[in-house]
Amino acid sequence: MITEAIFQNINKRIKQEIQEAKQSIYVAVAWFTDDVLFHELEKKVKEGCTVSIITSDDFINKQSSIDYDYYRSENFQILLYGNSNKDLIHHKFCVIDEKTVISGSYNWTRKAKTNSENIVITKGDDELAKQFINEFNKLHNQFNKDVKIIDYRIDLDKIIRRLEIIKNFIFLEDIDSIDNVSKKLNQYHSNKELKSISKSINNKNYSLTINQIQEFINNHKNENLIIWIDEEVVALKLELKNLEIQLNAYNNEKIDIEKQLLDFQHRHSKELGDIMSKILYFRKIKFKNNKEKFKEAEKDEEQYNQQIKEDKEKKHFDLNDVQKKELKVKFRKASILCHPDKVNDEMKDEAEKMFIELKNAYDSNDIGKVNEILNSLENQNFFKSKSETVTENEKLKLAIQKIKKQINDVLENIVEIKENETYKTISSINNWTEYFDNLKTDLQNELNNLRNEIELIKTE
Repeated sequence: MITEAIFQNINKRIKQEIQEAKQSIYVAVAWFTDDVLFHELEKKVKEGCTVSIITSDDFINKQSSIDYDYYRSENFQILLYGNSNKDLIHHKFCVIDEKTVISGSYNWTRKAKTNSENIVITKGDDELAKQFINEFNKLHNQFNKDVKIIDYRIDLDKIIRRLEIIKNFIFLEDIDSIDNVSKKLNQYHSNKELKSISKSINNKNYSLTINQIQEFINNHKNENLIIWIDEEVVALKLELKNLEIQLNAYNNEKIDIEKQLLDFQHRHSKELGDIMSKILYFRKIKFKNNKEKFKEAEKDEEQYNQQIKEDKEKKHFDLNDVQKKELKVKFRKASILCHPDKVNDEMKDEAEKMFIELKNAYDSNDIGKVNEILNSLENQNFFKSKSETVTENEKLKLAIQKIKKQINDVLENIVEIKENETYKTISSINNWTEYFDNLKTDLQNELNNLRNEIELIKTE
């Protein structure tokens, strides 16, 4: 799974993701007035994609230039509901091709382009995508009275008997009866196991079907006959999981910004450390007859030389652009698996130790160590997230409240760093090599001038 936090050119990035769609797009947003994004969806429908939109039936959407009624079709489903006083959803998500999830604070409006908003793009988590599609379908059923709301009750006794019948029909090679009985499984499509069995039957893969049926029976034969899935728990767990992913993406963004500053400092020390030390030395000599200025210059020299010494002692690997990209991808994969803000409380201390080790390796460009930690996390499956382990409503709500505060804190930190003048200067440099070459020339001229000044002082 790969997550990416986007803070700039959000509209452009959403457009790019839409353009890559091949099969289906689900959009649930409170307001949709961005005609550029809407017409990108229209293009995808013409290319053969199925597009489904849920948005509010209120004055904001009605005042937009988009004529929803005009574009409705079998493959372009648009559901408007609610009004400005009630029923407004605060969902802001999009699922593309059942594998890419876009979520965050960004509404798909023209005004949002100028707001301080953000999104998180998650790729490679098919289960998350399915959960959001289920959430979309629940919203659709809730507000479209022509469609029955999904029944979340599963009568295991009845299902097991039905599966036994299907298995017997397979042994008897009675294909028509198999198809007729299997259709009754479709009402339980929210259950992953039953959905997989139905898929195998539809694909005529009967050997796999028998194995799946037997596995289902073995897994559930000793359970209570009726299982009730608490809809609120399902929704809360999805909300918590999505917030965990957002928090991880924002933390990664903060870490990347901090790493950019560290990399610049390391490059500065490597390229200019020696010449800066000489300049500070000669500045000190220049003020040898001025006690106050001499003391100040001496302090600057000592502090800088100590900083250079510490920086040189740090392990730091030089990577090419391809390796830097690989390092970033692997770090983000590993951070999802062990970030202490995400895991359950029992494993938090151990996760924190591993995350610190991971971050230190990332800061020093140690791609080998990052890869080693990632492989260990993927193979051992050490940590479970709160969204996987917490099952009670009130505990889920508390976890959601806590993680929302953590997200706000991280976002505030990101804004604070980006408003710092040092960061603004560094981020504005397009070519570091050219920048340091020019700066080295300027510093060499300054050093030569200082030497000349000191020679003149000596002759006086």
